[in-house]
Amino acid sequence: MDLLILFTTTFTVALAAAILLWLASIPLRDASIIDMFFALIIVAITANCLLLAPTIGGLQWLLAAMVGLWALRITAYLIARNWGHGEDPRYSKLRGWVNNERAFIWLSLRKVFLLQALVLWLASLPIQVGMQLGAGSPGWLAIAGTAIWLLGLVTETFADRQLQQFKADPVNKGQVLCTGLWRYSRHPNYFGELCVWWGIWLVACEVPFGFLTIIGPLAYSYLIVNVTGQRTLDKKLAREKPGYAEYMARTSGLVPLPPRRQQGIP
Repeated sequence: MDLLILFTTTFTVALAAAILLWLASIPLRDASIIDMFFALIIVAITANCLLLAPTIGGLQWLLAAMVGLWALRITAYLIARNWGHGEDPRYSKLRGWVNNERAFIWLSLRKVFLLQALVLWLASLPIQVGMQLGAGSPGWLAIAGTAIWLLGLVTETFADRQLQQFKADPVNKGQVLCTGLWRYSRHPNYFGELCVWWGIWLVACEVPFGFLTIIGPLAYSYLIVNVTGQRTLDKKLAREKPGYAEYMARTSGLVPLPPRRQQGIP
């Protein structure tokens, strides 16, 4: 019953936050506002989990800290990168699906905001269950999960920084970033992001039935790989950037690996 109350509350919070962002997107004519502030939906869910937790111990504070540090970093980065640059082309493309602004408003509610609210709620299931059922000090699973989370946070921080510096240099306009972490993965930032959420799931495995919340990182992985992230971006960049197809041929899509050798090139 406690879990049912928790799930109902957090799902309502996720929907309410998504609808508020949707309402804000209408006068701005920018559906990609969800990208800048999506982490705040997870923060709101986590805050409610803390309020509803029967006891608050080391495991709860660990999960709260993991979410808080992740959200602070990614929100600050996305606002700095996207604010004032207009709607992301991935969302602008959706406008072509309908023939007027009113129709797009309702389309964006269903296809963008409510869909992401659902996925983010699912992604947060390890946090919800860990907060509700966790007790005592973190054990070895939590230590391993924290190490994976830290690897992810550091990786996406450095990857985003390298990409930011690359784009800031006018000499690199139209070029493909293939140095640093980007030499070993086409999307090291997405790899880092997934490590963060698989690490959080591993921490949640400390509690009874915590392993069942694996649906959370699975749903988030599917979103990043198949919907808003890797594959969508690869298709776009392969069309628009000379040399990106060759980059794809030699570079791992997600997990950092040594570059593949191309025929005739040592």
